[in-house]
Amino acid sequence: MRINKIKDNDIANGFGINMSLWTQGCPHCCKGCFNGETWSFTGGREFTGDDLNYILTKIDNHNVKRDLSILGGEPLCTENAEGILQVCKAFKSKYPNKKIYIWTGYVFENFDEVQKKILNYIDVLVDGKFEEENKNLSLILRGSSNQRVIDVKETLQRDKIVLLDINK
Repeated sequence: MRINKIKDNDIANGFGINMSLWTQGCPHCCKGCFNGETWSFTGGREFTGDDLNYILTKIDNHNVKRDLSILGGEPLCTENAEGILQVCKAFKSKYPNKKIYIWTGYVFENFDEVQKKILNYIDVLVDGKFEEENKNLSLILRGSSNQRVIDVKETLQRDKIVLLDINK
């Protein structure tokens, strides 16, 4: 898995202050994407054990309680999904009550087996490609109106898509 960066204090991706892991490489290359620098599969750098250790030990640095946001690039593409699965497993093992948010251009109903395994560890999934013609900067946690903010735990429990009530 390749990453673009780890951002310690991110207030734009998730609720409150989050630590964000930006993956590198994206097969979607959506027109109007705000982070095109993450598209190349040869950019960024390899994710290492030191990076995982950094996330696990610095998530609550300076008494700031953070959740984890994973975006990119495309965190759930074939090149990144196994690495993301390992990050999510390790994170939830150490912090079972912290939230993990993932943004993906893939659609929940079409997930492959590895992507489905990741669902067991995450709390919020924003799915669907960014569509410039549906761009809406007033939306919470998403850039275009076709994207969904899914409450993953409720969705898995009910066996049907449950959208997160973001107006709470």
